[in-house]
Amino acid sequence: MHMFNALFSPGQIGSMTTKNRLVMAPMVRNYADERGMVTPRYEAHIARVAAGGVGMMVLEASYISPEGKGFTHQLGIHADEVIPGLRLLVEAAHTHGAVIGPQLYHAGRQTSSAVTGLPVVAPSPLPDPTINEVPVALSVDEILTIVQAFADSARRAKDAGCDFVEIHGAHGYLITQFLSPFSNVRDDEYGGSFENRMRLLDQVVDAVRGVVGADYPIVVRLSGEEQVPHGLTLDDTQRIGKRLEDKVDALSITAGNYASFGRGYMISPMAIPDAPLVYLAEGVKRAVKLPVITVGKIRAPELAEEIVKSGKADFVALARLLLADPDWPKKAEEGRTSEINKCIACNQGCISRLFEQQDVWCTVNPQTSREQQFNQPPQHGKRRVLVVGGGPAGMEAAKIAAERGHKVILCEELDHLGGQLIAAAAAPYRPGWRELREYLEREMSRLSIDVRLNTRVTPEMVEAMKPDAVVVAIGASPIRLKIPGSGETNTITARDLLEGKVTAQGRVVVAGGGCAGAQTAEYLAERGHEVIIAEMMGEIAIDAPVAERDLLFERLHQLGVEMQLHTKIMRVEPGTVWVERPSGEDTITADTVVVCLGSTPNNGLAGELKTAVSQVVTVGDAVKPRKVTEALVEGAEAALAI
Repeated sequence: MHMFNALFSPGQIGSMTTKNRLVMAPMVRNYADERGMVTPRYEAHIARVAAGGVGMMVLEASYISPEGKGFTHQLGIHADEVIPGLRLLVEAAHTHGAVIGPQLYHAGRQTSSAVTGLPVVAPSPLPDPTINEVPVALSVDEILTIVQAFADSARRAKDAGCDFVEIHGAHGYLITQFLSPFSNVRDDEYGGSFENRMRLLDQVVDAVRGVVGADYPIVVRLSGEEQVPHGLTLDDTQRIGKRLEDKVDALSITAGNYASFGRGYMISPMAIPDAPLVYLAEGVKRAVKLPVITVGKIRAPELAEEIVKSGKADFVALARLLLADPDWPKKAEEGRTSEINKCIACNQGCISRLFEQQDVWCTVNPQTSREQQFNQPPQHGKRRVLVVGGGPAGMEAAKIAAERGHKVILCEELDHLGGQLIAAAAAPYRPGWRELREYLEREMSRLSIDVRLNTRVTPEMVEAMKPDAVVVAIGASPIRLKIPGSGETNTITARDLLEGKVTAQGRVVVAGGGCAGAQTAEYLAERGHEVIIAEMMGEIAIDAPVAERDLLFERLHQLGVEMQLHTKIMRVEPGTVWVERPSGEDTITADTVVVCLGSTPNNGLAGELKTAVSQVVTVGDAVKPRKVTEALVEGAEAALAI
């Protein structure tokens, strides 16, 4: 008997039984082809998630007509040619006892003509505040055509063997645009009153029901709150839920739209506490008799169990968590919770890439999106592998190499593992980097990797060890100020500060306003320092994920951190920093300068080792300083190549 009896009890949605209460939430991956068709890569990914034990799988937002497409390689359900591919996904899910269905979706104004090649459409000619393309207001005939497209898509899902369909009425997409006064200012039968704004959703549900039949499960997803002025509130959503009660089989409750994305609740970043949306599902559940699905950064099985057991929701949906560890359900059911590779909500590999129209990765799990490559056996049998460097790239290389059966030795020059994750975790609201470091360290132990601390690798040592392959993951060194006076005053690097090697005194200037510089400024301000960020460019933290950036700005303003843009540090004197601005030279009073101007790769060792071993691969920041996402991907790919 396992610890999570409520979570792993069967669930019921209409005529459909699920083996547990865990749902794969819909999340666009950009793994389909440009026509919206399932690819072998997509199939391998869905099969891998299904194998991890989730009970119900909602395929990503799948566009029901070409003008409703939101992402370049999004799954489509707009034409009969998609049905054979969908059947493959159904087979993959059913093989592992999961039920599966698509989310029927139309982006409305939350897309661009650059993606669709067609005019953007919406209930009213109001541009989405983030995309800013003015849409064409739909005519009544065009609305009815879209209603029929939803019905046709539901028929395709049923023909493909899907167990249910979910209608996307959340996140500010087309159905929400009609529901909400925030986006709907029509004065016909589709606008104005609640009754009129409900009309599109009513018609879509009725049309879908007419096609799939009385016993086929229909789920509707709603934003419990839109979190914008004149947007939908929980009271509105409760009213919508009651209206749907006799028509559909379950409600999935989320929050937000693109305009409120920066508040951090639609896809919560690291700085937002876990389970921020459960209260919305609980509120809707109080108002309806239907099963309710909740979602949103519910990372711990213990938390998911409490939600179901206490009746706050009937099902718990996992999105990014299943990218981080598709075996989350299986590990929870078997009581192996310490082995779960937690989603750290960094949003680097997933949503940040998606919003740039790239394919979705996962920072903490490079196997996501690369399932086909990871299914291939080692090319040369079992080998002796030396990994040099115990940061994230090195530990991931060691982990994957050991899992593939190689004998691995990891050498680290310092007396601890973690690399730059230690400095990253020291900044406020960044607990995920500590969680990742601790997970990787546990993996070194679980896989019995020979970890040698306080060990500097030399060519002579490698010649004596005779490994078959070496992975060089020795990171990068912080750039130091090379300007007059930088050696005479208290000039330190952000990394040394965050790692606790040095301290700052008094009033501080942070040189460099990237994401790392802004987080360092927050770290200092929280400790009582008066802080000024000096940034040469015109923006601060431009490299931070969207919601993370907005929340960070808010906190910096609250802490009184001053941001001086277009400001270049020229020289340093005791108590004074000389800067150059567009208006000319100026001074800033400061006791300490904290330098956060990036890093330079430590790339010398690989060349020295090439005569000692046949296969040498350099990964992570030792190639070029970037994000943790790229470090882990390159570490994993190096292990695959051995």
